[in-house]
Amino acid sequence: MKKTKSYNRYELHVTRYFFKSLNFKSLNRFLLFCFSAFPLFCSSVLHAQSSENKTLDTDTVQIIELEVTAEIEKMVVTEIKNMLEKCYQDFGMKNKSQFENLHIGKPIPLYEIVNDKFEAVYTYNVSHVADKVPLSLKFTNNWSVPIMSDRAPLLFGTIQFSIYGGNPFISLGNYNIIEHFSNYEHKDLLIGSVGINPSSKGMDYMIIRKEHKDIFVQVYDEATGEYFKSEYSFSEVVNLMKERAAKERAAQRRYFEKIANKSELIMTPEIKEMVINSVINCSDQVLSNFRIKSRTQLENLQLGKPIPEYWIDLDNNNLIFVGRWNIPVISANEEPLVLVKVCITEEEQYIWEATGAAEMAQHFHNFKDNAFVIGSIGRSPRGLDYLIVRKDNKNIFVETYDYATREYFVNEYSLSEIINLSKE
Repeated sequence: MKKTKSYNRYELHVTRYFFKSLNFKSLNRFLLFCFSAFPLFCSSVLHAQSSENKTLDTDTVQIIELEVTAEIEKMVVTEIKNMLEKCYQDFGMKNKSQFENLHIGKPIPLYEIVNDKFEAVYTYNVSHVADKVPLSLKFTNNWSVPIMSDRAPLLFGTIQFSIYGGNPFISLGNYNIIEHFSNYEHKDLLIGSVGINPSSKGMDYMIIRKEHKDIFVQVYDEATGEYFKSEYSFSEVVNLMKERAAKERAAQRRYFEKIANKSELIMTPEIKEMVINSVINCSDQVLSNFRIKSRTQLENLQLGKPIPEYWIDLDNNNLIFVGRWNIPVISANEEPLVLVKVCITEEEQYIWEATGAAEMAQHFHNFKDNAFVIGSIGRSPRGLDYLIVRKDNKNIFVETYDYATREYFVNEYSLSEIINLSKE
């Protein structure tokens, strides 16, 4: 592996992607796995990339381009339009005329910050994976694509490519910043974007090249409420991320201490109504994504026992209750549908956080020991990486999914083993 010359400098070899036909020839060593959305094939990559030359480590970011032909634009527009036909109201659109005559803008390559082991670095894990190690940027094989309607900004779409070849994945992206982006005076200087929070879909900072210098422009400044105003160097972005992480950890500790003894969720009528409505109020498209074929399946919904979520405190080698529960939602004929995540605020109010995980809900329902589950451990946002099963007066930690064997609920561990795995 090539050594990094400077921790705060970076470079990326130029790659251009051409869409000339519907025959997929090769996309070498792509790092993101994704699922098929519609037939779209790539004809060639002009030079293969390795993990080494995907890392930015000298003076400037060299431009990565996705060359868009009329053919690729038609395919992206068709897929985005089909998605919006079914869920446009979820994106703040009032009528279908808003996504007629769609066209796309210049694709924006998305980067992520990585450490020397090529682990992605975000605000939530920067203290564990980025302590005293060189950080750099890595291209993610994703592009954000501005979607326009009669030249009016509508939203961003996302194009993702698979490590295994096959069809790229087209999805709906950010829609709440597109208008501000359209009015940004330096958008023509844009050469990429980078995310420091997974929820931002790679768009916390835009990278522009101005006066032969690469600048990281904060998309939204929470302190001032302004868009595209604050400019930083890469090292400053990393320092800001670490400072924010430290503040968030301190606030998080205070919150965890406050709710430490509230892991049992009493299912009041108000909480039951909130959970059930979070499913009933989903659009037809979202319900279809959950494999719910008919709204008749939503009649007389039943709720399972709330599963409290814990995190591993690597500093003290124990578990911390994090103020969240996953609640199974079951149809009247005992068919598992989804899991609904509820959380408790610092003001001790119970609020809805997310609805989904339909496949996990199915497997959890069929798990032979689900009656003995007393909690879960979250290492990922879904919060269900391990189930805590209480049997024979001891806790067993069952891995929910084994990515190597593609099996559910087969691997069992002790707490010390889980902690050691988390530290690796």
